Amino acid sequence: MRFKVLVLSLAVLAAAVALAACGGGSSSSSGSTSAQAAEIEDWPLFGRDRDNTRFATQDEIDTGNVAELGEAWSTGLGPDQYLMESFPLVIGDTVYVTTSTDEVMSIDGKTGHINWTYTPEVDFSQSTGVGGYGITVNRGVAAEDGKLFVLTFDDKLQAISQKTGERLWSSQVEDPATGAYESMAPTAYDGKVYVGVSGSEDGVRGKIAAYDAKTGKELWAFYTIPKAGTKWVPKGGGGGTIYMPPTIDTETNTVYVGTGNPAPVLVGAKRPGANLYTDSILALDADTGKLKWYHQEQAHDLWDYDAESPVVLFDVEIDGQMKRGVAEAGKNGLLFLLDAETGKDLFPPVPFVKRHHTPPTTKGTLECPGAVGGSQYSPLAYSPETQAVYVSGINLCMYLKVEYENHNGEKQFAGDRVVPKNTKKTGTFTAVATNTGEVLWKHAMPTPMDGGATASAGGLVFTGDQQGILYAFDAKTGEDLWQGDLKLAFGTAPVIYSIEGQEYVLATVGGAALTASEELGEIGARVVALKLGGKKLGTGPKLEG
Repeated sequence: MRFKVLVLSLAVLAAAVALAACGGGSSSSSGSTSAQAAEIEDWPLFGRDRDNTRFATQDEIDTGNVAELGEAWSTGLGPDQYLMESFPLVIGDTVYVTTSTDEVMSIDGKTGHINWTYTPEVDFSQSTGVGGYGITVNRGVAAEDGKLFVLTFDDKLQAISQKTGERLWSSQVEDPATGAYESMAPTAYDGKVYVGVSGSEDGVRGKIAAYDAKTGKELWAFYTIPKAGTKWVPKGGGGGTIYMPPTIDTETNTVYVGTGNPAPVLVGAKRPGANLYTDSILALDADTGKLKWYHQEQAHDLWDYDAESPVVLFDVEIDGQMKRGVAEAGKNGLLFLLDAETGKDLFPPVPFVKRHHTPPTTKGTLECPGAVGGSQYSPLAYSPETQAVYVSGINLCMYLKVEYENHNGEKQFAGDRVVPKNTKKTGTFTAVATNTGEVLWKHAMPTPMDGGATASAGGLVFTGDQQGILYAFDAKTGEDLWQGDLKLAFGTAPVIYSIEGQEYVLATVGGAALTASEELGEIGARVVALKLGGKKLGTGPKLEG
């Protein structure tokens, strides 16, 4: 049955959120590069620049005056919204944000007034959604040449007018009957739109594809694993799907993207070997989709350790030699710093949460991090001023249990993931130097950290927690300089933009799919803009470390 997206039942969605596990957007706009970033006063790409650094060059709000930050305006996104994992774009003076049910909204960045809303017709009935639990999320749009590009839950890539929200074309990326769904924001670059498909847990076969931005025609597709029933992939198996947007290196014409787990998820008896290219960072030719290199973060995964978080690119001097680097934080609790040309480690992987894992058993084995631990889809931030990346972590161990079921006389394998009773769900926020691979500072956070981070030339790094607290840290020292209680849980990281010389920090709040419903606080989703001298906000708890 087809229906307008806002008709999705809040009660059903709320119940599903309590069970939700992992998720899986970067968008891009007209040709911004790192060299041009200093001239940009808006936020036109998923990670602001092509390197996906989430670094804003504005410095009006800095370490000396951030205590004066307060609310400028707040806009609710409707009573049927429960989750908010949308990473906004800001182009000129307009904010573009999506809802968990695939609407696209154009909002005035100075006042919060909603200019228009695009509401696609979406079939939510076929896929089981994020983590296999029916959750729908949408992580944002991409923009190029006056168009916005959005993916819908039922696997459509659509182009709409940036000015009016009018639909221009629609293409089918995958058949939702396979269990495939979309949660990511696309990436647009040089007349192409790059997208993946989600759904590893349901045995979906992963792929990344490029589409013509003018017509929606598929130009190439790279499948991350073989077809089911061939090579290492068993019948009914799959994996290697993509939950967050690709990153484009415009100098080398390379697409970088992370892939998800193999399936069956917790049992590897019927999928021998390393299971390439699951749980991997892939480097592909942007014009052809040809594989340049891969780096597998977790071979023969038995723990659901996706490489979900979007790739960040950076330049760094190591031992007197300039290097182009890649950073990615995995669900296995390790930060990877790689050579962008070869995919080889620049430094040994850096742990940022508790790690202890062995193969799951039929009795159940406590694994750290659990299947929703480490770093989920949460984007890193990188500051060229500190030469550090900032990592959002989830400290959560889980019992993983292998189960055997007989169907028509044939033994089949399944698995279960259980959070221990009375377990406190916490997080970490860590700064790691890209020129040494060493931890510069680290905070123990009171909740899982899902949304990611944003850094600025004001010497700040922002991140939000599941209690709705937005933090501003000193990017060099980690000092907790300011907190603002936005009431709703964070499932995204802020963006920073300026209008008429006024700097704004804008956050979309409403929670993340993996977090239990009792931790989400108030129901709803909204966009909140902050500025110096704005309405004063409450604060959160004093941090340890």
